[in-house]
Amino acid sequence: MSIKDVDLIALAGLLHDIGKFRQRCGYDDITDGELATFCPSYKTYYSHLHAAHTAKAIEEMGFSKINNLIQLAANHHLYQITGDETIIQKADRYASSLDRKDSKESLGRKEFITSGIETPFSFIYFDDENHPDKYYYPIQKFEGNIKISNNKHCNNENSYKTLYEEFLKDVRQENLKLDKLQDFLVLKSILEKYTTFIPSSTYKTYPDVSLFDHSLATSAIAVAIKNGDGEHFSLIQGDFTSIQSFIFSKFGESNKYLSKILRAKSLFVNVATELVAFKITKELNLSPYNIVMNAGGKFMIVSHKLNEDNKKVLKDIKEWVNKEFEKINFLQTKFVIKDIDFISDDFKLGKFSNVYKKMASEFEQEKLRFEVEKNIFEGYIEKVSDGKCEICGIVPTKDNVCEYCNSFKEIGEKLPKAKFINFDLDNLLSITISDKKEKEISFKLKDGYPYKRIANSVPKFDKNDISNPKYKKIEDKFEDIKEGSIKSFYHIAADGLKIDGDKLIGKDYLAILKADIDNLGKIFICGFREETTFSRVLYLSRMIDYFFTNTLMDYIKNKNIYTVFAGGDDLFLIGHYEDIVLTHTWIFDELKNYTKNSEFHLSAGIKLSKANVPIPLMAELTEDDLEKAKNIDGKDSVTLFDVSLKNSEFKEILALRKFFESIYKDLNLMNSGTSFMYKFYDFIGMEYQLKKGEDILNNSRWKYLLRYLIEKNFEVKGKSDRNKETKERIKQALMELSSLIERYDRKLIIPLNLFLYSIRK
Repeated sequence: MSIKDVDLIALAGLLHDIGKFRQRCGYDDITDGELATFCPSYKTYYSHLHAAHTAKAIEEMGFSKINNLIQLAANHHLYQITGDETIIQKADRYASSLDRKDSKESLGRKEFITSGIETPFSFIYFDDENHPDKYYYPIQKFEGNIKISNNKHCNNENSYKTLYEEFLKDVRQENLKLDKLQDFLVLKSILEKYTTFIPSSTYKTYPDVSLFDHSLATSAIAVAIKNGDGEHFSLIQGDFTSIQSFIFSKFGESNKYLSKILRAKSLFVNVATELVAFKITKELNLSPYNIVMNAGGKFMIVSHKLNEDNKKVLKDIKEWVNKEFEKINFLQTKFVIKDIDFISDDFKLGKFSNVYKKMASEFEQEKLRFEVEKNIFEGYIEKVSDGKCEICGIVPTKDNVCEYCNSFKEIGEKLPKAKFINFDLDNLLSITISDKKEKEISFKLKDGYPYKRIANSVPKFDKNDISNPKYKKIEDKFEDIKEGSIKSFYHIAADGLKIDGDKLIGKDYLAILKADIDNLGKIFICGFREETTFSRVLYLSRMIDYFFTNTLMDYIKNKNIYTVFAGGDDLFLIGHYEDIVLTHTWIFDELKNYTKNSEFHLSAGIKLSKANVPIPLMAELTEDDLEKAKNIDGKDSVTLFDVSLKNSEFKEILALRKFFESIYKDLNLMNSGTSFMYKFYDFIGMEYQLKKGEDILNNSRWKYLLRYLIEKNFEVKGKSDRNKETKERIKQALMELSSLIERYDRKLIIPLNLFLYSIRK
């Protein structure tokens, strides 16, 4: 079987170390002839036995008939090799010096099997005195809840063998011919699933890079060497800019089909980014494996050094993409593509940080570059005079809804139940959602390969919702409720209400949560210290993206929360405000548990509103709240009710809801109840103003006024006072409230608001 030279090199690079997977299973079926063929020999023994296992593994995967694949992949440790075999050898060495450091801890021949892979969060720190503890991933699939251990030696031959057998089964049943792009994507997806938590190297080196990331880096470098001179390279980055502007058009006058269009546009960001990256690799004669990172609307490609013709290809692709964006929203957003050059010496351990810093700096400059010719649209005024889309408010149309918003509506309708995302490389707007493979490239949304992790959690009606009294006051706005159909924002808001006889209690408010990880650029550029490596960057990027696209989605799948966008390090959720507040606290705790590193934290803005308030407006206001949270020293904060505070303090203060609930119960016994509790706002406001030094004489009276209210309303009138115990409890609680106001001042309105909202009729 023959395949293109570049594809063969890419495949050999990807599979060159697959024998490490097989070797650690404990198989002892390598013959003397195979050792002599694939392993370098010394006086009394052969070394690098995994090379012979690589040859065996490729046979067991069913790829032995691909011309020269076994020799290219398995010969990379031999001394006397020529031709393309030297490319794999050189690429492996570049990738190895790029991602490995000698270990002071000497592992025995057997112990290299037991070692788990160090988490990518274990080697991130800024302060020498604040180095995080070491944690490791045991052997497992890259799916579901990720297991973590503080024991380095957490693996054994049986765990490797079980995983390897499942890996072979998945590869064989796909019956890959590797003669088209789709097959290469399937194989990459399978390898990511099974080799993400296998250490690339453990013998005399730190187990800190996964076999998957090392293999992908080797493949990308090998193709770049094949196309170039082996010494000069380019790094290409692409970014879907102004994602929020694209998802939330501020110009439309209608909220019609909004929930469907939001999820479709979120999907488009992910898929369009993937499509552009594939198109670049195709036009530059690269492999899809040269795309070493793709998450959150951004990709990174390793390439040979680009010549002028190659740079023109990039320029043409960028113009092609932005012409398509012009059709959709007249460049309210755009796609930025930037390349930088580097040399083979930059692959050495500790040097790649300079390449990454240079790319980050030059890419930001490229994003800010003003292109005057792209901001003038001839004939737009004449076209829009006949009418414009009522949803996006941008595209001229004689109909109420433009063809692009109609397309997004259709995608949004199908997405929650669809199995496949389909698209063609030459048509940015060709994305379809269906139950079967339809186009050149097809990703599976559920089980199968190639798998695409898309954050796509949407609340749906169940059979109990069909006659739910919570929906009574909004039922005239919508068609009959059907089991399995998607809830509107009105229904999500109403779901937070509680039923009390014939009354509904609570507030039917939505909340928007917008959050992102703090200091992420600093983490990637400086957090690895002097040991920044390409593979570590890829490894860390994938694990952060996994938290948002998988771990978080598992948590919210049964909650009244709608995912607008989650990926890379960005998060945008809409749900009932109670669920959103609980989810923020869960994220705060779980991110700490997931990373085991205090350098990883996020800031968030939470904004409440009625369901009929335009979502684009709420998105903009929530962004303002996020910025307020990030302005707190050290970040790691949240803004709610226009109050910004540390996440740890937010969690602490939420517990005071029970305190207010206890006061309310006793006040009700005294027929005071809610009206008395509203006085708390005055005292909280006075203490807040007092600390700011405003109207000191008046605001300093709040403690006196509180004591006066206590004595006036809850004085115990003799031993026979039947409310004596209740009054004493109230007095004690209100004195405690005085201390809480001094400690928290305005922050107390958060638990007070949340409690009072929950009891409103």
